Amino acid sequence: MKRKLTILFLFLTGVTYGQSFEGTLTYKTDFEVAEKMVKMGMTKEKLIASMKQEGTYSDTTKISYKQGNYYSIQNSKPKSWTIYKADSGKIYTMQDGESKDICTVLDATIDLESKMTGKMPIVMKLDTTILNNNSTCYIVSVKWKSGTYDYYYDPTKLTVKPSLFEKHTYDGWAEFLKISNSLPFKIVKTTKGIKTVTMTLVSIKTETINEKIFTIPNLIPDKNLNIIKTANREYMRIKKVNKTK
Repeated sequence: MKRKLTILFLFLTGVTYGQSFEGTLTYKTDFEVAEKMVKMGMTKEKLIASMKQEGTYSDTTKISYKQGNYYSIQNSKPKSWTIYKADSGKIYTMQDGESKDICTVLDATIDLESKMTGKMPIVMKLDTTILNNNSTCYIVSVKWKSGTYDYYYDPTKLTVKPSLFEKHTYDGWAEFLKISNSLPFKIVKTTKGIKTVTMTLVSIKTETINEKIFTIPNLIPDKNLNIIKTANREYMRIKKVNKTK
């Protein structure tokens, strides 16, 4: 009997830790403006007002994960969403409104600052632990010259296989997951001398994610959209679908 119970325990443990989280995480977002910017007259209120006018302000982000792919949607106006495809290592960003026919394609295998400077970010697991939403969280800090991302995680929850995201160099995501093996409970993004954005996990929903949400529309290259080129980003036209009667 003891042998059977031991085998059952090991099996259940293997299921828990061998599979990657599939479901949707909801984060609340807050902003803080650097003191340097405040002295220049850019307060938090002014920053938010400017972002709302541009249609880039959002205080809630929902991210759905399935086998290395993710679908992220913000409550911005107009609506904006991104899709990461693990097979291509690309992040596709689309939106409603005037630019609904444009898709931004970002190569997540490239760290842009490293491409420009030749230096990869410094990745460290900090000794500090904190209590966050009744979870003991550790911190992985990814530091570039331009700023820092601090990822807070609980190694016993939201576990994932790092190999599923091995192409996702952008934002230090792959390096973070190699250490954490878990999705973050909080992300603090600091752009040196400008602002700090904090995303805090408020909801976890384990569910089966429909593959259709990761569908990318037919995209057409457009030189006019890419007069100013960057190493990891391309703007493409979304091909219109002819509706049949």
